[in-house]
Amino acid sequence: MEDILKYLFANLNGATETAVLFILVFFDTFLGALWRKRQGVARTSGGGLGGLITSIPLALMPVVIWGFTILISVVPTHLGGRDFYFDPLIFDVISFVVTVIIGAYMLKSIYANMQLAGIEIPDFLSKWVEDEYHVKLKKIETEPEAANIKETQE
Repeated sequence: MEDILKYLFANLNGATETAVLFILVFFDTFLGALWRKRQGVARTSGGGLGGLITSIPLALMPVVIWGFTILISVVPTHLGGRDFYFDPLIFDVISFVVTVIIGAYMLKSIYANMQLAGIEIPDFLSKWVEDEYHVKLKKIETEPEAANIKETQE
C-alpha cells in the first residue's frame, strides 16, 4: 500500500489531474451523443460543442494552478521585492481539491447521460444524479428531433 501511495503522490500533479478530467470530458461527450441518438434528439454542433466549451476550461484548471506553482517556485525572491515563500504543497492541495470538485460534477453528468442512454446505474447513483437527470430531460423538450426520426415515422 505504501508503494502505491508513493507512486500516486509522485505522479499527482496538475498535468495528470487535467488528463483525468479530459478523460471524463471524453466519456461525457460520448455518452451525451449516445443518449441524444437513442432519444431521437438531433445531434448538433451546438449541443456537442456547448458542453465542450464549458468542460474544457474546467478540465484545464489543475494544470493552470500547477503552472502557477512552477512559476512561483522558479522566480527568485529578490525580483519584484518578493520576500515571501510559497509552499508548493498548498498549490498541490488546491489543485487536487479543484480536481475532485470538478470531477464530481463531471461524473454526475456522465451518470445522468448513462441513465438517459438506457444504461442501468445503481440506485444510490440514481439518487445522486437525480437533479442532473431531470435538467437533461427538460433539454430534450427544447431540442429539435433528429432528421432520420421523421423519415422512419412516415
